[in-house]
Amino acid sequence: MNNKQKIIQAYQQAPWRKQRQIIGIYSAGIVFTALIASIYLNVTARSATLGREIQDMQVMKEEIEKEIEDLETELATLTSARVMEERARDLGFEYINPATSLYLPIPGYPGRQTADLAPPPPTISATSQSLPPEFTMTLFDWAREMIQQISLQTGAN
Repeated sequence: MNNKQKIIQAYQQAPWRKQRQIIGIYSAGIVFTALIASIYLNVTARSATLGREIQDMQVMKEEIEKEIEDLETELATLTSARVMEERARDLGFEYINPATSLYLPIPGYPGRQTADLAPPPPTISATSQSLPPEFTMTLFDWAREMIQQISLQTGAN
């Protein structure tokens, strides 16, 4: 044997080692694929579960909204003019003629007060609205200011 063949033979791997390496590589690939598949299935199952819960909550929301609308309709019916008139008659109230009614002045009663439903609008002056200096400063002004602050902190001129 020549020297070259001895070196090749010394560094050449045995066939069973090559087979083990190939089996190991395929096994690692299968394990990696199974890991990715299990993560994918887990995420898919969670999202499907959450999606179903969202659908159930939307159905509940629609049922509650329908019930609220039914109750508002019932309230509107109960407070309608016709029903209120019937209830007033059942309680013994009668219509009166405003021309024959007697109005009594009550001392100390100021009369009907007007309702203030909202506060008066605030006065806005054009000069009071100004932007903070962060929005009016240029990039160069900001950089100059940062350099000055750093020089003051470090004591350098």
